[in-house]
Amino acid sequence: MKLPAGTDSGAITNPQDEALLPYLMTFRGAIEIDTGRGQGFILTENGNLIAAYFQDDTRTYRGKAALEYLMANPSKTPVLQQRFILKTYGDQDFTEALKICTGAGLLVSDRPSEPKLKEMTGISPQTPERTPTLFDEGTLKKLITLPGVLAVSAFFEGFPVQSLGDANFEHVAALAEDLMREGTRIAQDINIGDPDQLILETPTHKFIIAPCGDLFLCIITSGDAQLGLIRVILKSIQSDVHGL
Repeated sequence: MKLPAGTDSGAITNPQDEALLPYLMTFRGAIEIDTGRGQGFILTENGNLIAAYFQDDTRTYRGKAALEYLMANPSKTPVLQQRFILKTYGDQDFTEALKICTGAGLLVSDRPSEPKLKEMTGISPQTPERTPTLFDEGTLKKLITLPGVLAVSAFFEGFPVQSLGDANFEHVAALAEDLMREGTRIAQDINIGDPDQLILETPTHKFIIAPCGDLFLCIITSGDAQLGLIRVILKSIQSDVHGL
């Protein structure tokens, strides 16, 4: 995730230093963060936290979840060297950064109102910048009616765009994206190509992710669901998407 370069305004090691607070209350730009556990940034305007992003070795955090992670009790984590780089933004850079953060779902509660945000960026909050090609309505219905299938969702860039069944689809999409990213990295590291389907199985449930063109299909089933038919149908959907 890359924001506009802005103007380099120096680096600090403790943004909570009382001597810095008056400056940070008038600062508009990005605070790039490297904690030793991972990297990310906070977009801020005059003391208001607008957006946040952080990625460590295990997952990606967005918006409020990123802030909660960064502000977690330090006693629970090792003491590591932290570095905060300030990038001051003018109007154009700030508008571009806001547009990027909006499209990526990084906004937190202290954000501009939806009308102002849409006026500034041209897009509404919590929506991807690109529009994916969606599935035919019958595709998801075919999957949700299979024995043992509890929920089906298609996600795009971490956002659920089509869903059926009972689940917290926004949470599922965010975690599925992390799982797919790590699965792809592992598969490439051991030179076996990109994943065709990923399956996470517990005693009570099964979770399947399958890339299908621009989208990823997620399927949650009961623990006793038979995966054979589900995987065959998924393979057929993937072949249709790729025109095979």
